[in-house]
Amino acid sequence: MGNDPVVVLLSTYNGANYLESQLNSILAQTHSNTSILVRDDGSSDTTLLILKQYEMKYDCVQLMPQEDNKGPKLSFGRLLQEGLSGTKANYFMFADQDDVWLPDKIEKSLARMKQLEETCGQGPLLIHTDLKVVDERQRELNPSFWNYQKLNPAKDAFPRLLMQNVITGCTMMINRRLAELSLPVHRDAIMHDWWIGLVASAFGRIGHVPEPTMLYRQHGENSVGAKRFGTAYIKNKLLEPVYLDKNIRQARAFEEQFSEALPEESRQYLREFIKLERSSFLRGRASLLKNGFLKIGIVRNLGLFLNWKS
Repeated sequence: MGNDPVVVLLSTYNGANYLESQLNSILAQTHSNTSILVRDDGSSDTTLLILKQYEMKYDCVQLMPQEDNKGPKLSFGRLLQEGLSGTKANYFMFADQDDVWLPDKIEKSLARMKQLEETCGQGPLLIHTDLKVVDERQRELNPSFWNYQKLNPAKDAFPRLLMQNVITGCTMMINRRLAELSLPVHRDAIMHDWWIGLVASAFGRIGHVPEPTMLYRQHGENSVGAKRFGTAYIKNKLLEPVYLDKNIRQARAFEEQFSEALPEESRQYLREFIKLERSSFLRGRASLLKNGFLKIGIVRNLGLFLNWKS
């Protein structure tokens, strides 16, 4: 497999409580040729102090100069831009400030990436993995995030990704070609991982590692977090209104940014998805079925068909 350089992109914001354990877990990876590029998004706690201490102690840690607050998706987009321009690395990973990586996370992701390259060449490629769900003290809540949320990582076809993201950004490894193609991360993207996943699905390939490679810490300040697929979740999905405004804005932004390069099949899916905005009750639901604009599992799709408000 070699010892290819891998750049870990870490965006921080008031993450002092858990940041050191995350940095230590990345530094302890079995893959040795790893550097960490960090961008702080305007922290007011001791996050910056911690980052500067690590930068002084470890040559592989680099802190970007202070910039304005951008929010997670654009902060990671800025990191990816800096990583591309500042290194010759072919592989990039994304890290959240409050998780803990298992020691072989990079090694396993890179091994799967190499397998995908053998069959797909050097096109845009993305690898993602399962996660262990833990509480703030790293006590296990569930050994599999995919099982915890009843997600199927194989459901990554472009029309499905327009409706629901199955890729968790903090598990992603992407190659340089996908990084180049994904930028800029559009302001109307729902999240950077969703955007990059759509690019990979439309132009390249997505692979996954069917085992957890990190501890996904749940606490009161998670930007997204994991919601257990249980009675309360099912009840909400079956009763709450479903709005696709953000999905449609993201699809419109995607069509705008990639209009000339899109394969015809993906272009057609985007057009049909955007049309949902003004579809009648029956036409809209017929389009969901015809085009495969579906979510994962019976419960989510029942909620979609019963409660979608166009």
